[in-house]
Amino acid sequence: MNILLALETTEKYGSVALLNGKDILAETQLSREWRSSRTLAPAINSLFQETGIVPNNITVVTVVVGPGSFTGLRVGVTTAKIFAYAVGAKIVGVSTFDTIAEMCSHFSNNYLSIGVDAQRGEAVSALFKKTGTGYKVVDQPKLIRVTDWWEQAERLENVIFTGPVLERWGSKAPKTVLLANEQFWFPKASAAGIIAAERIVRQEVTENYWSLQPVYSRLSAAEEKM
Repeated sequence: MNILLALETTEKYGSVALLNGKDILAETQLSREWRSSRTLAPAINSLFQETGIVPNNITVVTVVVGPGSFTGLRVGVTTAKIFAYAVGAKIVGVSTFDTIAEMCSHFSNNYLSIGVDAQRGEAVSALFKKTGTGYKVVDQPKLIRVTDWWEQAERLENVIFTGPVLERWGSKAPKTVLLANEQFWFPKASAAGIIAAERIVRQEVTENYWSLQPVYSRLSAAEEKM
C-alpha cells in the first residue's frame, strides 16, 4: 500500500495530510496567522510525529498545483519536489478544481461550478457535471468576470457554486445563486491525496520531479506587460 504525503498551499493558508492509500491517517490545517512558507515544514513534521511515519515511508507525494496564489503555490510545489526527490517518492500534481470537486462528490446537484479568485473582479472557473460517482469536468478552466460567472445560475438547472473566490465575492452573490457551505470553498490536502491514490492504482502517469509547475490564476503584472 502506498503511504502518501499531500500538500495544499494554494491560498493564504492550507493543509497537509498523510494517507495510507485512500485512508486518511492524519490531517492538519496550516495556521492562518502566518503564510505557508513559515508553517508548512513544522506541520509536516508534526504529522510524522503524530502517526509514527518517517519520511522514508512516503512513496507518493501529491501537491495541489493551482490555480491559486503565487507565493503559496511556489512554496507548495517546491517543497513537494524536494521532498519527493529526497526520499525517492513518486510525485502527483492535482488541480485546485479537481480537489474541490472530490470534496463535493457527495453533492446531488446537477452541476458544480468552481471559481478561484483572479483579482480585478475576475475568477478562473471550471464547470463540472454530476456523474454516478462524483463530478466530471465539462467546461475547462477559463478567466471570466465574476458577474458573468453568476450567470450560470440562469443557464443551468440545479447548479451549485463553490471555490476560494467566494471568500471575497460570496456575500455579493445574487439571491438566485446557490452557494455551497463554506467548508467546501477551499481545497483540502486529504482530497488531493485521495485523487492521487486513485491515479496510482489506475497506473496513470506521474509527473517528473522537475517538470511539475504551478498553475497561477493569471499572469503576473510583469508578464502581462511583455
